Amino acid sequence: MFQKYFFIIINIVLGSILLTTYYRGVTQNSDIAPKLWGGVPPSLIPYIVTSMFIGAFGYFFFTYYLAFEIDHQNFLVFNKFKFSTIITLYLLILIPSCFWIDLSLQYLINPSPMLWKMIVAALYTVGISSVILLLCLININPNNGSLLYKMSIIGCCAFTFHTMFLDGLLWTIFFHK
Repeated sequence: MFQKYFFIIINIVLGSILLTTYYRGVTQNSDIAPKLWGGVPPSLIPYIVTSMFIGAFGYFFFTYYLAFEIDHQNFLVFNKFKFSTIITLYLLILIPSCFWIDLSLQYLINPSPMLWKMIVAALYTVGISSVILLLCLININPNNGSLLYKMSIIGCCAFTFHTMFLDGLLWTIFFHK
């Protein structure tokens, strides 16, 4: 039961911190916030923003499923790893995400190779952790294959696509163009 409540608490606390950092980052730096897109082609921005919202919406599906639809005490993914693995993956997704906007804004103000490496490390940590989370979610494969489970897989696919490919690859490639 502890793991379930800890999982819920980290999502509420770190999720709130994440949203606060993004809101604060954009509203308090409105003059440079548009530069966060870097060299991403303007024609791609609406698609990326749409993907951001779809991925966030998907996050709620798979997080709800993991919080309320599984037996946390007997949970094993890949017949080996306990639910603490899922918690670790969430921490590896949420904590670096909380730092991204501040690191990026600082980079725009005072670019340095070290800041860029920290930004890329944060994005890849989130992206790779999302891929592993998706694989874990697929591995759960409940016998009933409920609609919620299927929506969780679809939501996690959207989230993973956004974090790994759009943020981790596309943004880092185009930022300096």
